[in-house]
Amino acid sequence: MKEKYINRLLILVTIILIGLSTNAQEEKVPTKEITAILVDNDNVPVADAVVSSFIARDKAVTNEDGSFTINIAAATQEHLTVNESGYKPLTIEIEEGELENSSLVIAKENIYSGDKVLNFPYQDMLANRSVSATTVITGEELKAYPTANFLEALSGRVPGMIVSTGNSMPGYETVGVSIRGVSAVTYIDGILRDATDLAIEEVDKVHIIRDLSGRAMLGISATNPVIYITTKTGTSYKREINAMASFGVSSPESLPKYLDAYDYATLHNEARQNDGLNPLYSQEALNAYQNNSDPIRYPNIDYQDEYLKKQTMYRKANVNFSGGDQKVSYYSMLDYVGTDGLEAVGQDMKYNRYKIRGNVDIKLNDWMKMNVHLSAVYGKNKYANQGNGSDPFDLIYYTSTYPSNAHPITYDDKYIISDNYPVNLTNELVYGGYAESVALNTQNGADLIIDLGSVLEGLTFKGSAAFDVYNSITNNKGGTEALYRLNFNGDEIATERIVEREVVPSLWSGDNSYMRRTTGYGLFTYDRTFDKHALTVNTSYLQLMEEVRNVDPNYQPLKRQDLSFRANYAYDNKYVAQVDMSYSGSMFLQKNDRFNLYPTVGAGWVVSNEDFMADSKAVNYLKLYASAGYTGIEYVGLAGFNSYYLFETLWQDVSDWQPGIDGNKGGSVNVYNIMQAGSESFELPTLRFINVGVQSSLFNNSLAVELNYYNRNESDLFSLKQYETPSLYGGYDFLPATNYGENQYWGLDGLVQYTNKIGELEYSIGANATYNRGKVITIDEPVALEEYRKRAGTQIDNIFGYQADGLFQSEAEIAERGISQSWGALQPGDIRYVDYNNDKVVDEKDVHDLGEHIPRIYYGLNLNLKYKGIGLSVMGTGRADGKYTVANYEMMASSTANFTEPMMDRWPETNDYPRLSFQSDNSNQMSSFWLRNGAYFTMKNVELSYTLPRRISQKFLMSNLKVFAQGKNLFTVSEYSKYGINPENTLAGSYTYPIMRTIAFGVACKF
Repeated sequence: MKEKYINRLLILVTIILIGLSTNAQEEKVPTKEITAILVDNDNVPVADAVVSSFIARDKAVTNEDGSFTINIAAATQEHLTVNESGYKPLTIEIEEGELENSSLVIAKENIYSGDKVLNFPYQDMLANRSVSATTVITGEELKAYPTANFLEALSGRVPGMIVSTGNSMPGYETVGVSIRGVSAVTYIDGILRDATDLAIEEVDKVHIIRDLSGRAMLGISATNPVIYITTKTGTSYKREINAMASFGVSSPESLPKYLDAYDYATLHNEARQNDGLNPLYSQEALNAYQNNSDPIRYPNIDYQDEYLKKQTMYRKANVNFSGGDQKVSYYSMLDYVGTDGLEAVGQDMKYNRYKIRGNVDIKLNDWMKMNVHLSAVYGKNKYANQGNGSDPFDLIYYTSTYPSNAHPITYDDKYIISDNYPVNLTNELVYGGYAESVALNTQNGADLIIDLGSVLEGLTFKGSAAFDVYNSITNNKGGTEALYRLNFNGDEIATERIVEREVVPSLWSGDNSYMRRTTGYGLFTYDRTFDKHALTVNTSYLQLMEEVRNVDPNYQPLKRQDLSFRANYAYDNKYVAQVDMSYSGSMFLQKNDRFNLYPTVGAGWVVSNEDFMADSKAVNYLKLYASAGYTGIEYVGLAGFNSYYLFETLWQDVSDWQPGIDGNKGGSVNVYNIMQAGSESFELPTLRFINVGVQSSLFNNSLAVELNYYNRNESDLFSLKQYETPSLYGGYDFLPATNYGENQYWGLDGLVQYTNKIGELEYSIGANATYNRGKVITIDEPVALEEYRKRAGTQIDNIFGYQADGLFQSEAEIAERGISQSWGALQPGDIRYVDYNNDKVVDEKDVHDLGEHIPRIYYGLNLNLKYKGIGLSVMGTGRADGKYTVANYEMMASSTANFTEPMMDRWPETNDYPRLSFQSDNSNQMSSFWLRNGAYFTMKNVELSYTLPRRISQKFLMSNLKVFAQGKNLFTVSEYSKYGINPENTLAGSYTYPIMRTIAFGVACKF
């Protein structure tokens, strides 16, 4: 019922928006016809471009020579607009029907150019004035990616950025984004916000701010790299309607491979025999498993095949309207995304998300304007629940951990379970209840901009307020069919009821959570140019409060205050200096000592603007820049400590006590345990950051090159110094928080992009890459620890463990070696570890730096082709120079765990896998034996499209019509492929939802 009303509301809103987009300028005005030519800044004609007149409401398509004829208003002010991919927007003002110059010049959009506008917190700035390592991506670039999560579309596009899929479950998608090894935060329209529900179509630009100088005014919020997103607004003097729809299928990109019942039982018997136990499965059972002759006594169920669909549905639709004039501009959007779950039986997951956005910019008078940004999301999910709760049933976990012979699903129309495997998947999916989850999220903000030029030329004030609410409501119910256990007595099969049938008639509230964030800031900006001098000064004050529903009596809402300053000075458009200062407060510090001053400085040199570069034919743009600064790190990370009261000693009432003896006791007194020791000798940890870079555009802007060196130091980390403090002071609970510990990170990132044209073939090919390192400088660790076991002085990403030296091949080899290992009696087939300290015993003292590390290089490759309306874009990502472990996937957990295909290659068949055992932990240690090459390449995104010639699409009242096929996560090449594991997330498909491959087909049109 709710969905019906929501659909009606969306239809009504659509009708209203269409009316708003078409009701202006209905009255006829006198027009006249003009002819002109459109060329780029190299005087090359621009063909097949759409030119629009605002008042006369006419459109024309340029010819091969760039010429066009169009109707314009004859006796009033008119505007011509051109918005073409690869070019900067062009608006030409025409007075009383007279075009001053019949040759219109539209500038090419280059990756690097001095007049490119960059968006930073509190200030838009020309690229020439920036001293920051910042990369810009347009929303148009991201539209090729079929996804419900906006962040996923950023994969492979930015140097220094790693995008990793955490969970692909519909409605619960999680995508992690790190930049230079640090998790990134997202800002939308200048406000700290969650970008999960962001639709790609509403995104104008994305600025990836990788260094500190670009985000220093955010105070301690600048600790993390920033993804700074601006949503679309209307273009003055241009009306536009865009619509798209796509439909496709999603399937697991990879799934781990498990054994059938025969192989499982064979290996199970072998493991027991290796442990000196009798086989569990008889030869009769093995034969039955192999030929499937008795599926009740000897089931052989492929859980992945039985319960997981081969593919699910993906669907998306979007319509948006934009336009404006000299006083008002608007952008409005309706977006829909739908995805289904992998459940092949019973209640499959169905997620549908609807989003609406409205952005309006209003010029109230000559010195005041207002911007309003409103968005709302309604997301609904229905799924089989876990037990009787509100969480989704963890189907992937069970299909991965239940062996093929766990138990039959049904017998005599009864649902079967067993002692070791007490869940019947069909029962859970069909009769086990379900949950309905509804997400209601809003992001609302308004800006008021006042021109104070009458007070001081160049002075403006901006006041901004935002109110965001994220609300999730889940109603669920439980239930179950009767569940039975099978008892076998010779040829007879008896059933024993273990769980009674339960029918729950109605839903109840299982979860009701919300998060509310309120943000407000005021900003004064002074922006003036004096001859060759340009000065921009920003002063801002921000307050933020974030509240969540929480029953913890110690809970406090997050609050933040920042007073920030920036001064950017440029001389002769060549030399730039910038100073940022932030006076930022933290709730973790004591009341009268919560604020600290954090400075950042930067400088830039636009070499290409020097006189000695004026005649250069190779260099079109060249800028050198550097910055350095520091800020605070608002992260405590001390287990059991209340972060808001580190300066207080906290006690907990645990019991009571009465002094005296039985029959003669005194009054009861409370007994307290210490929870944490208070301290006043701590401060926020410090982040110091240095960045040095170069950006260039070469050879007639065909080659773009960027390279950055960065160095990040985190010092005075929160610590208890428990190993540095004598034990007579007491244990963990008696030690106060203090500052101790330091880590240092450094690396390189950059890109190369080559763009050119051969005849009618336009092409662009490029690569970006990151090389990241880190070192532990100081860390709290036992003083008496052997030097080779200490972390201080080692690389942060190095892997510690035992050094494996193959497998033992015989009892004689074990005896001859004369070295014991700490996990029981050794047998042939066990992993042989190096006795690193030569004490004749392999134990924890032999754990050391293995000299291996996780991959340090992350890269993205791209190719874009366009020929006569046919377009092809390809994006690939990968990692190199490092290793990952497969221990979580391959190690034998217990006698009831599932077995993987690689276990078939166990010893003595091969030396690729140790002997099987349920009792020995000898081979279940973290060691080099389980390390595999972590290099991989993923074909992340491909789009093949065809755009009809403009002259044809205009006959259908469209300025653009495109059909396309899109794909994501198409394939991965890695050493992990043979295991069915995706190295982007080695737990996907076994412990979490698999990474999904999506192929979609669609159409997009513009009116």
